[in-house]
Amino acid sequence: MESPIPAARVARRPAHRPSRRLQIVAAATRVFAREGYVEASVEDIAKAARVAPTAIYYHFGGKEELFSQSLRAAMHDFSEAIFRVRPDAEAGTVEALRSVMRAGWEYWLAHPDAARLVSRYSEGSTVAALQLRREWEEVHLERAYDYIAAPRSGRSTRKAREQRVAHSLNIRLLIDVLMGTQAAVLDGAFPDVDRDHVITAVEDLCAALIESLR
Repeated sequence: MESPIPAARVARRPAHRPSRRLQIVAAATRVFAREGYVEASVEDIAKAARVAPTAIYYHFGGKEELFSQSLRAAMHDFSEAIFRVRPDAEAGTVEALRSVMRAGWEYWLAHPDAARLVSRYSEGSTVAALQLRREWEEVHLERAYDYIAAPRSGRSTRKAREQRVAHSLNIRLLIDVLMGTQAAVLDGAFPDVDRDHVITAVEDLCAALIESLR
């Protein structure tokens, strides 16, 4: 009969190490946001994450995939923050829009690296990043129709198509205004203006734009 494995040998077995993906993505978000996609290197990210460069290649295919995953995480977490304020089942009133915009501001200000990553580098850095940005905007574009009560009938009349295009252009303008202003605020573009005044002014502009479409 075989003798049992000594306790000392069991104790020496290496413990299971949790995945470092989240740790690496968090570090990559900081580095990409501050250095940009082109200037950031795998070595820089590994140093920030306190791992060997080989650990990054183990978890990700390389810098481009890591950039996409960091961008995806930043967009997802932002979206989750505002979806909690107005779930899909709730009506899209102007008051709800203000609450959503305020939640968005609060999230970006609390996560400036994620905000810079999305606002600065989600367009043009890589093909995959551009596709992620477009898909992310489409999600919020569709949700924005709830605020203007746009008809969603299946009829493909010319008038309905023209109205859809007009509403889309206005909503995209709203998204661009919000993203551009958030990036400017994070970069300190208004040093002599109270930040809350800027935020309130942008919220008023966006609310007025939505109300003009109702």
